[in-house]
Amino acid sequence: MINAPIREWSQPNILPLGQSFIGAVAVMDGHRLHVLDLNALRGHAIKDEPSVFDAWVESQVSDYLSRQKPSVIGIGGIITQYARIKKIAAICKRAYPDVLIILGGGIATCMPSFMLRRMPIDIVVREEGEITISELLERIEKKQPLDGIKGVVLKRQAPDGSVQIVDNGIREQIAGREMGLDALPWPLRSRWPEEDVYKHNPIGHLNWMNKWKDGASAEVGVYSLAVLASRGCPYAVKACDYCYTTYLGPKYRLRSPREVVNEMEALKSEYGLKYLHFLDDLLIANPKWAYEFFDELKQRRKSSGFEIEWGGTCRTNIIATEVLKAQREGTATILERAYEVGMRQAGYGVETGSPTILKSIDKSGQTVDSIRVAITETIRVLGYADCSFMIGSPGETRQTVLETVDLCKKIGLSPEVFFFTTAYPGTSFWTLALEKGLIAKSVTGLLGPADEDMIEEYCLRLGEQGDAVRTNFSDLPDEEIVELSWWAVKELGAQNVFRHPHTGDVESRTMPALKGAADAAL
Repeated sequence: MINAPIREWSQPNILPLGQSFIGAVAVMDGHRLHVLDLNALRGHAIKDEPSVFDAWVESQVSDYLSRQKPSVIGIGGIITQYARIKKIAAICKRAYPDVLIILGGGIATCMPSFMLRRMPIDIVVREEGEITISELLERIEKKQPLDGIKGVVLKRQAPDGSVQIVDNGIREQIAGREMGLDALPWPLRSRWPEEDVYKHNPIGHLNWMNKWKDGASAEVGVYSLAVLASRGCPYAVKACDYCYTTYLGPKYRLRSPREVVNEMEALKSEYGLKYLHFLDDLLIANPKWAYEFFDELKQRRKSSGFEIEWGGTCRTNIIATEVLKAQREGTATILERAYEVGMRQAGYGVETGSPTILKSIDKSGQTVDSIRVAITETIRVLGYADCSFMIGSPGETRQTVLETVDLCKKIGLSPEVFFFTTAYPGTSFWTLALEKGLIAKSVTGLLGPADEDMIEEYCLRLGEQGDAVRTNFSDLPDEEIVELSWWAVKELGAQNVFRHPHTGDVESRTMPALKGAADAAL
């Protein structure tokens, strides 16, 4: 397995949990597993010239392959790693042209046929991979045909010598709780450098102040790791237009609270952790499950003395509903109960404070009132709220950005980050961007239809989330969207005030004053 570099401007701080779930299954089945974790091997934030780092990556992959002589190669990641993963796959294929290369993760699921046509890979594993990889590796080992393996898309040579792409269909999702997710092995962390690298670089709450600098630890001897309690999003059937929620399937499923706390306790004991961060798309989505989870943590504290700080994602409409209910009943709010058992960070994808834009991006259930209630309570209980926003959505104007900034000021919110609204494959906005000609515009500078070459060029240029205006859905010029973004960042003291989203580049230019309606409104 090869883990490609990601967020190279920052310290490597998150073990690739998807890969480590797959690795656990492979080892459990009796296969020999070797891991080349390039993201961890880089060791620090990369400030070299890109060509220098590219050469380092190639030498690492080539040297490792020559030593291990693999029979199967697995690579995974997300779409923003497309350029890096394609280069790594090419190195692998040159070294071992007859060895099967399997691509997994969100990058594989969002456009499986495209990936097979454009990358030197042989097989794509779609959505969840644990059961699929178990069946797939057994067939490969026994030299059996790969026909009919659900969750697999592959290349096949036709009788006339042409290459065909065969889609075996989607595999049924793993069920939640005892009948599914609880039965999976925990991530095989020992094959990745959790102890030597990842636990030392802070994540979540411990990374709040340094995330947009370089992600380095502010406190020696304080350790954190990542964990997952759920898969998917309860809003996936009618997902927010910008979000790719279905890369693990359309259904939202949870592990049992007891199983989650068992893993949390084991991780604290094994790695000496102070904090665990949940990487779930949406952790606090089912209040009933959340209260069971809080109760399990409370009972574990009584029975074994286990305590740990933790954080994860929430949604304003769900939190607001529970807060208002508790206030009516005169009971502790959901966040007060969470804080009592260790919650220290709540992350929200607020995206906008404008009713117009909330509707245009289909932020189902979220309103300005729910934002106000949830974020106010979060700040009161936790001391701050970890919120991200986007600028450049359909219908965005200077007035809608002003509405967002005004709401933040009224509730005392200093956001984490402002992104530029960006279309990613697998989302509703991807389809809209193609229809509006924005993918072609991002590549050529001109609106128009995008062929596959343009789509690949778009993917090759994709940097980290929202680091440039790529698919501006508003009627405002790109330059004005940039101006508004910088103004919002500095006006509210957002965490990325010195560096624009995910580039790691220090921004030294002076922010121009807003003109016209914006000045009048201020």
